[in-house]
Amino acid sequence: MEMNVDQVNEGIKVIGDLGDIQIAEISDNEECEKPVPSKDLSIIPKSLLQSSTVPVFGNISVSDSDNVQFGNNTYFNGPVTIKQVIKNNGVENASYTVTDDEQDSGVSPRSKSGDKKSQKTQKFTRWNKNHIIALSFGILIVVLIVTLTVNYVLYQNSQTTPSSTKPEAYNSSGPDIISPEYLRFVSRIDWLAQPEEGALDLLKLPAPWVIITHTATETCKSQSECVLRVRSIQTFHIESRGWYDIGYNFLVGGDGSIYYGRGWDYIGSHTLYYNKYSIGIAFIGTFNTIVPPKRQIEACQRLIKLGVKLGKIAKDYKLLAHRQLMSTLSPGDTVFNVIKTWPHFVSNFTSVDDILPRY
Repeated sequence: MEMNVDQVNEGIKVIGDLGDIQIAEISDNEECEKPVPSKDLSIIPKSLLQSSTVPVFGNISVSDSDNVQFGNNTYFNGPVTIKQVIKNNGVENASYTVTDDEQDSGVSPRSKSGDKKSQKTQKFTRWNKNHIIALSFGILIVVLIVTLTVNYVLYQNSQTTPSSTKPEAYNSSGPDIISPEYLRFVSRIDWLAQPEEGALDLLKLPAPWVIITHTATETCKSQSECVLRVRSIQTFHIESRGWYDIGYNFLVGGDGSIYYGRGWDYIGSHTLYYNKYSIGIAFIGTFNTIVPPKRQIEACQRLIKLGVKLGKIAKDYKLLAHRQLMSTLSPGDTVFNVIKTWPHFVSNFTSVDDILPRY
């Protein structure tokens, strides 16, 4: 092997055959040359690499010179940007450092590295959770609809009556319309009744008579008006008449409701001498010329039928008007003309003694 070595102040030029390794002089005024392929340095015996500040390559030692390089080198001409990567050829970079932006975003930087399998898993998990919530909500709505439908059908079935016993269509108009299929009772608490002033006597049941009267007050078309009327009547009976309570067993309002007076079990104070034989029912209002509304008349009829059904009124009861037993216009001409067409109305008798119960 032949070799000529010339030393200069700013570099070294080595000319000769060194196998695949070539050494070229690099000066400060020359542009960087592209790297020349060289042998793998791993084949150099460790014994030839001395721990010295003097570069050693094989049998060649170089000293007092700058810019001497052996093996492959990479040169960059111009600005250089160095970018960290998480993976290179499928191998994770253990030294990758997470930046502040990546931490604030809440997304794992390794999930951005192109790991498609991980992204698909996360996407599927998110999709699955959203659909489970939507499915659960849908099931809840369906159950609610089914429950409401079943309850509605059961309610309708419970309210349905056979066509043979169903009342006529209810065509009356006005506030607080009452269905013809039931009676609405307004309790003493609801019409603000004051307590009785004394003990009331029990009525012997079933009562053989039903006596119809009117209150001789203003009429009422709503519950609020009827409550005011009934409360005033009770005050008048207790404070002015000196009775223990309101005198009627029941009162029928123009709203179609039944207002509870003394009830089924106690003797009333409405028809002198005959209270102990009868259930006294009063139409709220004065009906000498005014015709009572249809719902008020029907409510009274249903109340009598209910009394018979409950055993509070005798099945063969006698229906009488207040004027037939006392000197009064009660229950008024219009109501009297209505009730005298009802079953059990007693129209022909010369003396009350002829129809008195035998007890």
